[in-house]
Amino acid sequence: MSKIANHITIGVYANGDHVVNIVRPEHLQDHIEYNKVMRFGRALFVDGQCLNKGYLSKDAVESWRNSISTMNIDSSVPSREYR
Repeated sequence: MSKIANHITIGVYANGDHVVNIVRPEHLQDHIEYNKVMRFGRALFVDGQCLNKGYLSKDAVESWRNSISTMNIDSSVPSREYR
C-alpha cells in the first residue's frame, strides 16, 4: 500500500511575503477553506497551482508559479494541522 504524499501550500501576500505549509491530504480541504475565508487577499498555491490569486496580478501569479517550481521544499513533515 503506497502512502499518499503531503501537499505543499504557499500563501503569498501582495507585498511579496510568503508562508509555506506542508499539509496532510486529509486536512487539505479544511486548509483551503480556511485560507479562502480568513486569508482571502492572500494568493494560495497548492502543489504549484494557484487556487486563489488574492490581490496578486496575473503577471505576479505567473512569476510565483515559476518561482515555486524551482523551490526545494521538504514535504515529509506536516506543518500545523488544519481541522
